[in-house]
Amino acid sequence: MMANNDFWPNCKYDFYTVKYLTSVMIPFNKARTKAKLRIGPHNKEVLDVLICGMLGDFWADKIPGNLLNSTRIQIEQSISNAAYIHYLSLYFYELGYCARPIPTFFKKTEFKASNLSSTNTSSGYSEPGNEKVGIENRFNYRLTLFTFTSFNWIYDSFYTIGGAKVKGSSCKATLIKKVPLFISEYLTPKGLANWIMQDGSHQKGQGVFIATNSFTYEDCKFLALTLTQKYQLKTSVVNSGKPNQWRLTIFKESMPRLAELVGPHFIPEMEYKLKGYL
Repeated sequence: MMANNDFWPNCKYDFYTVKYLTSVMIPFNKARTKAKLRIGPHNKEVLDVLICGMLGDFWADKIPGNLLNSTRIQIEQSISNAAYIHYLSLYFYELGYCARPIPTFFKKTEFKASNLSSTNTSSGYSEPGNEKVGIENRFNYRLTLFTFTSFNWIYDSFYTIGGAKVKGSSCKATLIKKVPLFISEYLTPKGLANWIMQDGSHQKGQGVFIATNSFTYEDCKFLALTLTQKYQLKTSVVNSGKPNQWRLTIFKESMPRLAELVGPHFIPEMEYKLKGYL
């Protein structure tokens, strides 16, 4: 198919071909199929991308159902990562995991508060004296996968309850993200590549940093140890500059080995994160 540069420079698909847009849609993966009928099985490579994505920018929501609960997995990326989320959307679309071959483009409005340390901006609740003082607008892309009952184990593996709801309080129980003990099985070169394309950064003369701010220090140490034991990468965990937030470092001397592992799975627009080693 011819390239379509309206989407991103290395796009290889012709989105104006109606046959292409409809050919992969079978009853199992149509948007209105009930989640209880989407039970898998799932290709191992798909699970590698999803589970390593949960280490990065993917998140999951549990959807209540009459008979069974189900799980919906999503990811958002800024305009600067447009090429990556377009690539990801095509990947999942061709495998029947989402309804459209391109992500949704939308404006995201966020409120600024005068004292972020005592304001819950995610829920919109603020304590007295911490009024919202402005609005920040930015544009993002979002990819939403179909809801599957057979994704419930992924949700349960990554989330735990961190705080009980207080009676008479508007505060809800807190979900805390955790690293599952089986992560090594899914931390394949393709999975690792997607994790780095989402949350990795490279600075000249140094190695790769992976943002792991959502995880505890113990979880970050576990991830670092897993990469060292599985791929012989020299790693460490360092403070991100914020209290109790950490990032994982892959040392410069391990960059040739890292590039050998993940380079074949990188899209061209993300290769700058491995600059000098591909």
